[in-house]
Amino acid sequence: MNAPDILLIPTRLHDTDHSKKEHMRRGLVFMICLSVIALFGCKSQQEKSIESENFELVKLGDGVYSGIHKFGGKAICNVGIVDNGNETIIFDTFLSPDVATELIETVNNLDLSPIKYVVNSHSHNDHIRGNQVFPEDIKIISTTRTGELIEKWEPLDIAEEKKYAPQRLAYYDSLYQTFSGDKTSREYQQILMWKPYYEILANSHLEVKTRLPDIFVDSVQQFDGPDRKITLISKGAGHTESDLIMYLADDKVVFSGDLVFNSCHPYVPHGNISKWKLWLDFINTLNPETVIPGHGEIGTHELIDQMKNYLLDLENSAQIMIDENRSLEHIDSISPPHKYKDWWFDRFYASNLRFAYESRISKITE
Repeated sequence: MNAPDILLIPTRLHDTDHSKKEHMRRGLVFMICLSVIALFGCKSQQEKSIESENFELVKLGDGVYSGIHKFGGKAICNVGIVDNGNETIIFDTFLSPDVATELIETVNNLDLSPIKYVVNSHSHNDHIRGNQVFPEDIKIISTTRTGELIEKWEPLDIAEEKKYAPQRLAYYDSLYQTFSGDKTSREYQQILMWKPYYEILANSHLEVKTRLPDIFVDSVQQFDGPDRKITLISKGAGHTESDLIMYLADDKVVFSGDLVFNSCHPYVPHGNISKWKLWLDFINTLNPETVIPGHGEIGTHELIDQMKNYLLDLENSAQIMIDENRSLEHIDSISPPHKYKDWWFDRFYASNLRFAYESRISKITE
């Protein structure tokens, strides 16, 4: 029953006894309706209570959600939340352990099945540092190589962050405090993007306790429940030395991790461009209707081709440099192609072009 049902209560009564009974019935119905309205009101308040300054919770279907990083927030990457009817799987865990804790609270408020697994799509810190807040009975899944990379690089990265992150934070905080221009401008949005990132890194040595994966998927693994099938797929190197995606066949949804970015320059030097392109071709064969990138807004399958075109353009730019006998010292002065001028993380472009250049030189000299 909902509020409009009140209008269905009879308004014409034919005798006194009937009138009394009908009056009592009307009162009872009215109280029930008020209770229903109050219940809906509580539900609305509960939904408001899970709103976050760090990520936007996007419902993709019953039991399927994504947490999309907000500018100025401390999520940094995007994550997935999928309930198969038996258990809930979290895909990536944010950079900040505090925001990962918020993610757990959000899942609890959604009244989903208990969290049983967490997936690390790859080894980069912004996708795995929230691992530590999940109880030990919730298992962390990655590829074998990703587990090795986390174990090797996290202690070294955290030690380096202790040295450089406070200075970078001070720089962006100064820009933030003194900014007096248009707060909708790209300049200000860049400050909002990087200040929280360095703030988290500056505190990494104080709070991050690296939790390594427990379970390894190096090909295909199914997690089927009564509501849906969840498939984890790895095809080796791409964005990094080893990547893992989550695919929901019935929902036509792919959580791609950093194999796909939306309107953001990816960081390429930790990966393999040729194998990355093959990864994207494979994801296309899944015919997804919804793609949740590692960074940027949710999109359609067109994001896959967009990402592949970026890699192709990167290779073409590197080849032009080689054909023109231009050395690496020119790279920092080369701007991204015009169609990528509004993409975020533009600081990555020079590194990406350098990596593409060196990769092509390496192939030529083999």
